[in-house]
Amino acid sequence: MLVSTVSLDLLAWIAAIGCYGVGDYLTTVLAVRRTGVVEANPAVRYLLSDRPTPIGFAVLKLSALGVCAGGYLLIRESSIAVGIPIVLAVLGAGVTIANVRTLRRRDGAC
Repeated sequence: MLVSTVSLDLLAWIAAIGCYGVGDYLTTVLAVRRTGVVEANPAVRYLLSDRPTPIGFAVLKLSALGVCAGGYLLIRESSIAVGIPIVLAVLGAGVTIANVRTLRRRDGAC
C-alpha cells in the first residue's frame, strides 16, 4: 500500500508542477505580452500588476507552490494530503486551457 500511495502522490505532484507551475506560467507570460491581454486573477493583479513580469510571476508561482508543498508536508500522513497536488493540477490545467484559448483568439486561430 505504501508504494501505491507514494506513487500516486508523486504523480500528483508531477501533474501539479506541470500544469500549475509550468503550464500556467508559460501561457500567462505569453498571453500578457499580447496587446490588450491582462491578467484575470485579482490576487495576481493586486500583488504584481495586470501585466506581471516573467520574474515577478515566477516568484509568485514558486511561492504558491512552496506554501502548498508545506501544507502537504504538514498533513502528509493523512489520506487527504494527495488532494493538495491534485487540486493544483486541476486548477493549473483549467487555467492553462483558458490561457491557450486566449492566445489562440488573439492570434486569430479561433
